[in-house]
Amino acid sequence: MVSAIHTFHPQCRLLQYILCGLVGMENQPDWLTKMAYEWCSVICENYQNLADGQNLLHICLEIGFRYHYPKGSWTMQRLTHTKYHHNLANIIFTSGNNEAIADLLVAWTLGHRFPRPHGPLNTCVGYFIHFQKLQPFSSRLRQLLIHSIGVIGYEGFEEVGVEVFISLLDSLHVEVNDVEHEEEWIRLILGAIQSSEATQHLSCHYWDLLVELAIIASQWPELYPTYNPWVTRFLKDAQEWDKLKCWLGVVWMVWPPKGDETMEKDLECGMLSLFHQQPSAIQKLQQWMGQWDEMFKLGIPKAFEQICNRAHLEIIQQETQ
Repeated sequence: MVSAIHTFHPQCRLLQYILCGLVGMENQPDWLTKMAYEWCSVICENYQNLADGQNLLHICLEIGFRYHYPKGSWTMQRLTHTKYHHNLANIIFTSGNNEAIADLLVAWTLGHRFPRPHGPLNTCVGYFIHFQKLQPFSSRLRQLLIHSIGVIGYEGFEEVGVEVFISLLDSLHVEVNDVEHEEEWIRLILGAIQSSEATQHLSCHYWDLLVELAIIASQWPELYPTYNPWVTRFLKDAQEWDKLKCWLGVVWMVWPPKGDETMEKDLECGMLSLFHQQPSAIQKLQQWMGQWDEMFKLGIPKAFEQICNRAHLEIIQQETQ
């Protein structure tokens, strides 16, 4: 097959017919996936000499990756990436074919286990920012976009700018059930929050999502950026009370202070300011921490309970004055 592609005559359709015969093959063996990906490399290498190179790539990607998702899409297969594979991004994304784009994203996230380098997937970032034009997405493409963004991480989108990145997130409206690897998205949102611009413009929906993810997947703080006290002060000074509520809940779940007096005072100042503005936030934070404790059985930090109790007393005193 590789030899045939290298010597492919512009008018010859035999190769395309053979490839079409493999489409929809049931119980596809792993070797066929790897072989189809190799054919993609050879087609890209000879792309300028092929009469229907784009269609051949669509067929090869369908053969190799259409049926890996959702069943078995994250197996431990490892594909060999060549320099020619990088040309796939431009060819496939500019084709506007939703399913072919989804197939390519399967190929470039196949075997992914967090965290690891994401190789050629980085070349997709520039195309992701234009995805609003492809809406409505197929459910499969939307799911793979969400997965791919999580694999790339916030750092991979810094060059396109915060506003563009947030616009992409808003177009996807990611829910907790859309996320397959919660740790990736916790890391991604926390990475965005380190930027003052993202902290200001990231919609409340994604702060709520961060809380939901932290409740079920916050037990590995070494995977995430370190606690940044600037965020607490910024949200308090900006009077972003709903975001501050979410942020404080996440901090207690991901980075409980464990005797760090400076951090405890920082959190106490933020929580008391929040509770004076939104007394109901006490119950909400306690509810989140209860769900978190039920998940991990680590015990709710005493400092958290003490701050909540102090806030309760202060609010009661204010109401009786």
